[in-house]
Amino acid sequence: MHRLAQVFGATTLVALAAACSSTTTRHEDAAAVPAGAGSSAAAPAASAGNAPAATPTPRASSSASPTSQPVKMTDPAHLTIHPDHIGPLKIGMSLRAAKATGLIVVNTDQDAAGSGGCVSAHWKGQSEHVWMVFNGRYGLRALDSFGDQKTPEGIKPGSTLAAVRRAYPHLTWRVDGDETPDARRTGGDALVDAVKGDGAHYRINIQKKKVTDVQLESDRTGCYE
Repeated sequence: MHRLAQVFGATTLVALAAACSSTTTRHEDAAAVPAGAGSSAAAPAASAGNAPAATPTPRASSSASPTSQPVKMTDPAHLTIHPDHIGPLKIGMSLRAAKATGLIVVNTDQDAAGSGGCVSAHWKGQSEHVWMVFNGRYGLRALDSFGDQKTPEGIKPGSTLAAVRRAYPHLTWRVDGDETPDARRTGGDALVDAVKGDGAHYRINIQKKKVTDVQLESDRTGCYE
């Protein structure tokens, strides 16, 4: 009886010790897990490692955008010969306005011409043969071209008469004593009023079926032949 009690007591002590040990272990495990975290929270944490990384927000470039390059002025020798102007020089403009462009040089001793007088000038940097004529009242009357200047249709010195006829099928010829029918002419001054009512026309000199010069003329007469 006493032995059974002792054995039971020893067994009880072993069981109690085991229980205490198990309780201690659970307490230690619980302490190792942060408060509020459970086994169900572990799965999202693990899967979060497989989620794609957030795309970084682009940073503004620290370098300043390149400044705009200055617009380069067209070389006067490559300007287009429009029906009533070449660059800023326009048939009918005043001598004063033309001088302000910086593109012309007035020939010697002609600045003092009166309101009805005629003043000759030439393109800056060119000889006096690359000419223009002003009238004090009606402005620029005639304007010669030079260099690689050409009409919008590509007509310039060196172009063929055939090319001129294709570009301007309604051209006429200046009356100059040549009685050859227009369709058979191979030389002289061909006149082309490309834009009706603009006050100007082309005067295209042709020799031996080749263009030698392209000029602009006012529809008004005076100051030149």
